[in-house]
Amino acid sequence: MKDNTEYREALEEAVKGLQHAETAIFTAMVNVGFKGPYKDISDMHEPGEVLNLELSMFEDTTDANLEALVALVKNVNAVRHQLVHLNSLDIDVDEE
Repeated sequence: MKDNTEYREALEEAVKGLQHAETAIFTAMVNVGFKGPYKDISDMHEPGEVLNLELSMFEDTTDANLEALVALVKNVNAVRHQLVHLNSLDIDVDEE
């Protein structure tokens, strides 16, 4: 069944959907972080200012909500990579 073209296309679409979901969850995580535990950092920057943020910057907080979002980003990323590697999909998992 893994050689079925429609099946592979569905897997590729699933991976793309997971990429979009991961981006949306990451954005939600940043918004929660900057309204909560990292509000002081947020207040130092002007609206519209470009910041280069990484997942590791939001780890190891005492905020349970932020911790849950960090875990979800990691889980979605892991599933996305797993689908690509299990099925030898020709998709760049690090794009976007």
